[in-house]
Amino acid sequence: KELSESYPSNVGFKNGLAISYQYLGNTQSSLGNLEQALQFFEKYNSLERELYEAYPSNVGFKNGLAVSYLYLGQTEEKLNNIANAKKYYLQGQKLYQELVKDFPTYHNFRQNLQWVENHLKTLA
Repeated sequence: KELSESYPSNVGFKNGLAISYQYLGNTQSSLGNLEQALQFFEKYNSLERELYEAYPSNVGFKNGLAVSYLYLGQTEEKLNNIANAKKYYLQGQKLYQELVKDFPTYHNFRQNLQWVENHLKTLA
């Protein structure tokens, strides 16, 4: 966090901080601390959104943003905030639809799109 704040134009530091928030969110979620996990995932999402908006042609940042929406959706779902969960899942779905369109042979994008589409059906 200190490196990212000291060097705000360094994309690597900002991306590293985003990944750190993702791991902290995963840890808190696995410990059952869902409110704390949600806070870390919101920070992860915010940084991924900043990175993607600054570098929209960077596939890794677009995928990172999509993943962050899925984590937010899963956490909101565990907290029984289904409306918020759907909102986040739909945002992730939109990004994965674009990624699959642009990279049709990349299995991971197609797999994540299929997961979120199937999961949205269970929440309907």
